[in-house]
Amino acid sequence: MKISLTAAIYVTNQEHKKYLDLTTKSIVSKHSIVWVPCENYVNPVLAPLTYIFNQTPIEIKVLHPTNQQSVSQAWNKGIEEGNRAGCNYILVINTDIIFKSNAIDRLVDFAERHPDAVLWTMTECRDLVSLENCPEDESFVEHPNFSCFMVKSDFFRSVGKFDENFTPAYCEDGDMHARLVLAGLKAYSYGGAKFFHFGSLTIKSDRDLQSKNAKTYPKCQLYFLEKWGHLMVDDVEQMCGAYFWHPYNEEDKPLSYWRQPPSLGRLGKIMNSLPLSLRFKLINGLNWSKRTKSRIKLK
Repeated sequence: MKISLTAAIYVTNQEHKKYLDLTTKSIVSKHSIVWVPCENYVNPVLAPLTYIFNQTPIEIKVLHPTNQQSVSQAWNKGIEEGNRAGCNYILVINTDIIFKSNAIDRLVDFAERHPDAVLWTMTECRDLVSLENCPEDESFVEHPNFSCFMVKSDFFRSVGKFDENFTPAYCEDGDMHARLVLAGLKAYSYGGAKFFHFGSLTIKSDRDLQSKNAKTYPKCQLYFLEKWGHLMVDDVEQMCGAYFWHPYNEEDKPLSYWRQPPSLGRLGKIMNSLPLSLRFKLINGLNWSKRTKSRIKLK
C-alpha cells in the first residue's frame, strides 16, 4: 500500500527541530511512505528545513499555508495532497511523537479489518524508554487520539473538512469528532498500535507562542461553544445530549458547514471587540435562546 504522512510544521528554534527529527526518524513501515509536511512557519535561520528519516519516503511534497495559517488548514491540505498522490491512507501526526516500530503497519491492518469506521488512531504509551515493549491488545474504543490519526483518501466526503476558523490551533479535533458522532460515524482508538507523545512541545519550547496561545486558545473555545452550544466533551453519549444537532443550531446547515469570516458581519465585529468573559456570557445566553426556540418548535 501507499501511505501518506502529513503534519503541521511549526519550527521556530532548534528544540522544535530536534523533536521533529525524532518524529520523522521513527517512521517505519512495510508500506510505501509519502511525506507531506505543511510548513506553517519555519524560522528563516533554519530554512530550508531538512527532514531526516531512517526509512526514506518514496516522495516528499512540501506544502505551505494559504493566508492565515492554522493546524486545521494544514491537515486539510495534507489530506487533500495524500488523495492526489493516490495514497490508500493518510496518517496525520503531531511533530512531537515517536512511533513504536510496528505501529504504522498495525494501524493500517486494523483499519483494513474495521472498515465500519472512518477514522482510526493509535494509543499512547506513557514511557518512552519502554516503548518497544509497550503491551498491545486488540481493544478499541470510540475515543480517538488526534495526535496521531489516520483516514482514507475520501475522508472529507463524510462530514467535510476541518474547520479553519480554529486559529491557529486547538478545538479543531473536537469539532471534527463532534461532527462524526452526530453523523453516526465511527472513530476508533486502537490498543494494538502504540506511540509516545511528548505533549505540546511546540508551545512549551517557545515562550512567545505560549503567550499567544493564552489569548488564542480561549477564542477557539468560545467559537466551539458558539458552534455547538456546549464546551468540548469527550464522551460520545454525552456529545449527543450536549451539542446542537446542526452547526450554530441552524437546521438548514449540514454538519460540514462552517462560517467563513466575512459572514460574521457587523455583529461579529462587535462581539470580537468585547472582553472574553463577557463574550462567553453572551454566547451562553444566545445558545439558551436557540435551544428554547428549538424546544418550542417541537411542541
